[in-house]
Amino acid sequence: MRLTLPRRGLLALLLGGALGGCPLPQTLPEYPSSGTITPPRIQSDTVTPNPTVIAVRADCPASPTPTFTLSAQLIDENTFEKVEARWFVDYDPSRSTVTPIPPGQIIEGPADGVTIERKLNDFSFKPFTFDPLGTEQAYRDGGGIHVVELVVSNNFALESPPPDPPHQRPWRTPLTTATQRFETQVYRWIFHYVPGTTPGALCAYP
Repeated sequence: MRLTLPRRGLLALLLGGALGGCPLPQTLPEYPSSGTITPPRIQSDTVTPNPTVIAVRADCPASPTPTFTLSAQLIDENTFEKVEARWFVDYDPSRSTVTPIPPGQIIEGPADGVTIERKLNDFSFKPFTFDPLGTEQAYRDGGGIHVVELVVSNNFALESPPPDPPHQRPWRTPLTTATQRFETQVYRWIFHYVPGTTPGALCAYP
């Protein structure tokens, strides 16, 4: 007895074979032609370490270097767009040079076109690296702080080449066009040096 495929099934197989050798074009994100375009959201309950203010012992040994691993996830309902995450330490737009540390991470949309969660690369923050040169221990003993910021957007503005003028469009500024205005979302950690006897003070995380 000879088995035959229904016509619809046969057509699907033929189409599948014809397309097997050439990838389908990727769907591009669709944005409103005007107005404010919201960024992906930093999922605050996934952020680690979770406290906004982290107490760092001022008497931490220099070796091994105190290191705090920061991590976060994003929520983005627009599954076809790629977004960018940038890290900043003690950001000050008046400085002559301010660059993301480390370089920004591009996060592509999910392969399944459905998943709205996106995991970021971890950032290993070493607070001693950013203490003022020549007065490092005094800075720690005096209760110095460092502010680490995670900034995400679906469209950052281009950086103007210095000095014309420096930071006319800082690295953390979202794109603005004649009709569209993109936005950023920011999450901040504050690392505060405290005496070594302070309860809960850390030299590393995790």
